[in-house]
Amino acid sequence: MTEAAFPRPTPRNGAHFHKSVAFSALRGALLIGLAVIVGIVLLQVVDNGSSGPAKSGGAKAGATSTTKAASSTTAAPPTTAANAGPVKPPAQVRVLVLNGSGVTGAAKAKTNALRALGYNTLTPTDTSTRTGTVAECKAGFESEAQALVKAVGTSAKVVAFPTPPPPNTDNVDCIVIIGK
Repeated sequence: MTEAAFPRPTPRNGAHFHKSVAFSALRGALLIGLAVIVGIVLLQVVDNGSSGPAKSGGAKAGATSTTKAASSTTAAPPTTAANAGPVKPPAQVRVLVLNGSGVTGAAKAKTNALRALGYNTLTPTDTSTRTGTVAECKAGFESEAQALVKAVGTSAKVVAFPTPPPPNTDNVDCIVIIGK
């Protein structure tokens, strides 16, 4: 075979070849880096902190408290980033609204507002008069309680679900009590 059949690349063709290889390598490295970042982000989103080795102090390393310690007027434990898991969609949270404000129709109005936001609401009813609006959610619904008080508004606070639970609340995840 002669050299004419397989010509050697000229420096110009060789330079172009090397730039193409360098660009492909850079593009591959960027794609791998992007895949690693996406993987880390997905692990953070999926990981609710309930699996893995035991944690001393009950919190992940580097986790910071998102609220101050519970005051003497509430029974809820402080919520931290370590115990707040992913928030369930509102349709998966069964909410009972109770009227403790003494204002006729307050629980029905709040039930309708929460239903419009997608919450799975039950038939509202009245309860004894109280001061302040609260959301009481069962264990495992800490993140949903935070989302619920934002949806309720009116400076509602999260408190612990009562022990023993109120009658007829077996099919309830959270109770919202509208206060004065």
